[in-house]
Amino acid sequence: MNNWFFNQKHLICFYLFVIVWFTLYNTYGFNEQEGHNTIDYSSFSFKQEKEIALNSDWEFYWNQLITPGNFNSKHFQKIQLVNWTHLKSSQHQKLPSFGFATYRIKFSLDKERPHVSLFVPPIYSSSKIWINGKLISEIGKVNTSRAKTVHRRFAQRIPLNTNETNFEVVIQVANFYHTKAGIDKPLILAPSDYLDLKSRKKIIADMLFIGCLGFIGVFFLLFFFFYWNKDKAILYFGLACVCLSYMGLSSRYAPLADIFPSVRWGLLTKIEYLSLFYAGTAASLFFAQIFINFAHRLYSKILSYGFYTLAFLVIVLPAPYYTKLVMPFLILMIINITYVFIIIIKSITQNRHDSILLLVSMLLGTIVFFLHIFVFLGKNDNAIIYVNFGYVLVFLLLSMLLMVRFSNAFKQLETSRELALQQKKEITKKSDQLSKINLELEQNLRQLKSFNAELDSFNHIVSHDLKAPLVAMHSLVSFIEEDLDTKLDDTAKNHFNLLKDRISKMNALINGLLEYSKVARGEKKKEVFNLNELLTDITSILMVQNTCSINLPDKNIEIFTNKIELEHVFQNLISNAIKYNDKEKTIIDITFKKLANEYIFSVADNGPGISPKYHAKVFEIFSKLNTNDDVESTGIGLSIVKKLVVENQGKITVESEKGLGTKINFTWKI
Repeated sequence: MNNWFFNQKHLICFYLFVIVWFTLYNTYGFNEQEGHNTIDYSSFSFKQEKEIALNSDWEFYWNQLITPGNFNSKHFQKIQLVNWTHLKSSQHQKLPSFGFATYRIKFSLDKERPHVSLFVPPIYSSSKIWINGKLISEIGKVNTSRAKTVHRRFAQRIPLNTNETNFEVVIQVANFYHTKAGIDKPLILAPSDYLDLKSRKKIIADMLFIGCLGFIGVFFLLFFFFYWNKDKAILYFGLACVCLSYMGLSSRYAPLADIFPSVRWGLLTKIEYLSLFYAGTAASLFFAQIFINFAHRLYSKILSYGFYTLAFLVIVLPAPYYTKLVMPFLILMIINITYVFIIIIKSITQNRHDSILLLVSMLLGTIVFFLHIFVFLGKNDNAIIYVNFGYVLVFLLLSMLLMVRFSNAFKQLETSRELALQQKKEITKKSDQLSKINLELEQNLRQLKSFNAELDSFNHIVSHDLKAPLVAMHSLVSFIEEDLDTKLDDTAKNHFNLLKDRISKMNALINGLLEYSKVARGEKKKEVFNLNELLTDITSILMVQNTCSINLPDKNIEIFTNKIELEHVFQNLISNAIKYNDKEKTIIDITFKKLANEYIFSVADNGPGISPKYHAKVFEIFSKLNTNDDVESTGIGLSIVKKLVVENQGKITVESEKGLGTKINFTWKI
């Protein structure tokens, strides 16, 4: 039973295949016939149905250019009007795009009829028409070779002679550039006034569509180039409108062919296809710019590279290959529109108010497009006007969106200008204050220079006028002591020694004052050096005895700072640790630590220590805690150290207890 069902099923499929093949063969195959039939339309009432579509019963002669009167005993194919690439030759092969052919049809009309005209749609690609043996028109130039054929495409309306009832229409067609070929739309028989009215309505619809889109496109292009070039969405929208306007103008009226009659039709078609592809690409880039924060970052690049690829193929490919790119382009545009809808919904969920206007525009455009294709097309003479008005309304809504964007951007710009003016006023005010401060600073600088000059004068006085008498006094006392050496008793000698010692201390005090006044006034020159090498040089200068042990840091690091100032600090600290130590063996430990922005140094000794209440006092000038006259001190050394540390943005502290030694820590800016 199963085998029987299986065999029956295959048999049914075979019969269906044979029926379909036979039908297609009779429809599109090269059915050679003899004899010519005249279609009788004498009973047709033009008042009721208005028009007759001459779509079937055409005689088709492939690769033949036959003129009226020469059709005797010619074999032909009976066809419906379709692109001849859908037809088959006598060898049952599809006809190529390139070639030439002759169409003929005979029909009869009622003698009592209104004035009737024949509407001939644009034919791919050049055509020559005879009616009742009379040459009516030739669009382009029909010939049997590509070199001698001139391609042109125009619709035309041909009035029929009212005194005749039988008509023979002969059309020669040659195509050597387009993937479509021949007559693919029916010719229309209709009253002349009806065709005139239909033509006027078509012109009105075209004026509405082409004129409005052209005006909108040119307006936004001028707006972008001469006024507001900060928003590329305006540029893309303007280009899309201009390209669509040119597409409508070129496909229906082909003005460039009339203006430049010598230009090849293939070049004009390439321009038309480039306009089509860039119109879709510019519209997509417009949406990408509107939703720049929502679309993928590769979206714009893919669109641009896609257009460049299509444009390159249109330019380099010969006819009819580039005309086949329309279908993949439309598929890509459908995918693109779907993605744009997703982006719009995504942006609406994130409270983008302009997205609602864009969504309304796209929905309206989609509705108008489907009504145009599936509802109104061919059913209402006024439908094309309504449809084109719908398209214009869509572009006006998109224009409104751009104006809203411009308005928002302009408001932001005005707000920024107001803020800039306010900031400018504040800056002017601050500038005035800064000018006053600069004047005060200049005055203070002049005073500082004056003080420095006075200090230099003071140093000169101290170094020469004060130190010179001290030197003279010391020499004079020495001379007197030598002269009276044999006559002086021990008390007088002690007084002389005490006098010379006081002179020496006075000289040391003056030297300390000079050093304190000069500190931190030198050039702040930084250099790279090794810390342990610096400390070794200092110990060699101080001529450390065997009774003194100085422990340097374990790690010898490189330091980038003012070497002279750091050397002065360590020299004073180490010298004080040795000078005031009361132990049999002096032990000094020097350590360091490097932080992100500063160094931390410490110098610790095992000396007598300092009571916490004197920790701050030791850094005051002329401050001396040791009253022992055997130790020469001016009380200036640590004040110089503190001044140098502070000048290098550091801090200095003391850790000490009475009898437990002293540790001085200080930081040094890197």
